[in-house]
Amino acid sequence: MSHFDAIDSAGPNPAGSGFERALGHVAAPAVISAARIVTRLTTRGVHIAWFDAWNPTLDQALDALPAIPGCARDLYRELTQPTSVRKRHALATENGRPTALISLRRRRRYWEPVTYQALPGVIAPASSPAALGRALHALGVEVRVEAGLDKSVVDLNPRCHWSSDNYRVDLRGDYEARWSRNHRKNVRKACKRCDEFMRLRIDDVGDLEWSCAQWERTWEGADAGETVATEDRLRFWRAFVKQQSADSPIQFRTLHLLDGNRRSAGVVLMCKDGVALGQCIVRDPEYDRFWVGVRIMEASIKWAASAGHRQFDLGSGQDYKQSWGEAVTGRYGAIFRPRAVSALYRFGLL
Repeated sequence: MSHFDAIDSAGPNPAGSGFERALGHVAAPAVISAARIVTRLTTRGVHIAWFDAWNPTLDQALDALPAIPGCARDLYRELTQPTSVRKRHALATENGRPTALISLRRRRRYWEPVTYQALPGVIAPASSPAALGRALHALGVEVRVEAGLDKSVVDLNPRCHWSSDNYRVDLRGDYEARWSRNHRKNVRKACKRCDEFMRLRIDDVGDLEWSCAQWERTWEGADAGETVATEDRLRFWRAFVKQQSADSPIQFRTLHLLDGNRRSAGVVLMCKDGVALGQCIVRDPEYDRFWVGVRIMEASIKWAASAGHRQFDLGSGQDYKQSWGEAVTGRYGAIFRPRAVSALYRFGLL
């Protein structure tokens, strides 16, 4: 059980005894199924229709809902397409009109929006934030968005929510002056080592694919299971890059270091509202002795500053980010789940 579950727990050891684990294995599926039925019977005003595959009915509903700002409907559809990971689509209607269309991807024992890890800050298309909140509570299943949301998610009344520090570089002025003396020394050393035989390449389609594959290899053994988003990331970002223009409100850009024709490190950035967000920061471990990770970070931050962005957002987690930017509170995660499912966590059965 992750620290997010601990927010909704009280008392027992999260790992549970052997008996508790056995009991949970038997009881959890029944409780989860019952929770869906109870939610359906007790929810008033919102009707949820579930679909295992995208279809014309969902196309019509998507066209009837407001488009996600900066993301055309045909681009969003890329995230709804089948991958090797199970997906389900929930159409919420009120008084016969579509109010939200929530496409979910399976991750361990819960579901996450297909936008997670691909389009930060977005849960799903909806007629209004209030309608999205009502739809999420009417699903009867556990939905998590583990990061990337702003404080407005609190208004959706999730079962629990949390905020964590993310690290940002203020690109206005001399941002390097804010780095420690030792960090500046390390950056210079990395630049010297890499620049002797590597070059920087910006915006090559093949680089996008390499970054996604490298990200999956790096994290495929992690318990979090977040690599279920790999196929959606690649499909969505590739389609987005093909359609974006210089004045698109959201842009995905790539920067990579190359040793000849071999990639040694790369970054996928989402640029929006003057902020360059490091979406996918990867490296080839065989080049670690040249500090390629440090070099690609320096290059990405410098590129963002030269492109006129006011901030470079490194996201949260991982200690190395503290060397580059200052901690800023404001990135949220949230869990939407039926009360009965919360009880399973509380008693150590999940």
